[in-house]
Amino acid sequence: MPSPKRYNFETRKSVHIHLMRGTHAEFRANLLRKGLTMQEALEACAIQIAEGDSYMEKLLDQVVERKISGETQLAKSEADSIYRLIESDDEQK
Repeated sequence: MPSPKRYNFETRKSVHIHLMRGTHAEFRANLLRKGLTMQEALEACAIQIAEGDSYMEKLLDQVVERKISGETQLAKSEADSIYRLIESDDEQK
């Protein structure tokens, strides 16, 4: 009889993130088409960043620029406003 699967929790870290609904849906759909999980994709990205991959460095620089310019906050604010409008419309029905 095979021994039960054992996990070494000391070598893994748990990460919790929040994504916009639309981003989450499209991200998950694209990964499913390739037969990948979010875990696999995000871990691959993390490894590339940790190893200093030049493409990922450029991507992070773009994220920093959007953050500095307020573009990221603006997009979140707009999305939050849209969700509030949808919720208030649903409550009125």
